[in-house]
Amino acid sequence: MTANAPQVICWGEILWDVFPDQSVIGGAPFNVAQRLNSLGTKALMISTIGRDKLGDGVLNYMKQKDLATQGVGLHDSLSTGKVNVVLDDNGVARYTIEDPAAWDEIELEKELDSSLKSAKVLVFGSLAMRHMANQTRLAQLMLPSLFKVFDVNLRPPHFDLLWIRQAMQKADMVKMNEEELDFLFGSTLGFKSTHSIDQKCQKLSSYDDQKVWCITLGGDGARLYYKGIWYGHSGYFVEVVDTVGAGDSFLAALINGLIIDQQPPEQALDYAVTIGSIVAGSAGANPEISMGDQVILRPK
Repeated sequence: MTANAPQVICWGEILWDVFPDQSVIGGAPFNVAQRLNSLGTKALMISTIGRDKLGDGVLNYMKQKDLATQGVGLHDSLSTGKVNVVLDDNGVARYTIEDPAAWDEIELEKELDSSLKSAKVLVFGSLAMRHMANQTRLAQLMLPSLFKVFDVNLRPPHFDLLWIRQAMQKADMVKMNEEELDFLFGSTLGFKSTHSIDQKCQKLSSYDDQKVWCITLGGDGARLYYKGIWYGHSGYFVEVVDTVGAGDSFLAALINGLIIDQQPPEQALDYAVTIGSIVAGSAGANPEISMGDQVILRPK
């Protein structure tokens, strides 16, 4: 692998999160790619933007952040994606997503073949697979050599449930929150209102014990199933500013620690919860993170 070859491919949406007072660049896989790069793991973002001012803003932002742009295509007729974001009193985000957008038709450029062959990990989510075009194109990236990470990101009505179930079977690792776990597996695995998160997790790993499962629990940490063992983290005390991008930074840190650096699972999980907590306690999806930020966190 050459020095500039990406270790991780992130596939999916690049868009603008439009808040009442500002617009910021985002999209779950793009947030993951940015955080991975900031952690020292080279990631290549594959997406499509429009030939418009918002698209120009994306490219300018990526150049300023020293992010590779060769995976970002330009669509001739669809515009760069936008999402209207409203935060509740607890800083939890609610989204209204434009449909269609340029990222609904991602083209895979031939020049990217070498990057795909040298990479170790493929990260993809459910939002960008809401239409058939991207489902078909993503199938071309499902190379046996890639460790496939599926970031379930349910934004009703912007998902294809049948495709999600098929994608979970193909993925090596699946990350979702507890609400998504209940929605996708509650009936299949017989969850009851009296079941704790750990009881649900045991049912999930019994359902498929070969996969890496990750369940995020917001301020209550996360659970990670890896090679037959569940690892738990109860989270850190943090004053939430907004939750936008916190789960994406959590996933980036988990990929960086568990898969790229091959840290022990409990260490990788702690690192992921740490990074996610810092982002939740900061404004925006991609705040800069220093070692000092990590030191001041108090465990629950």
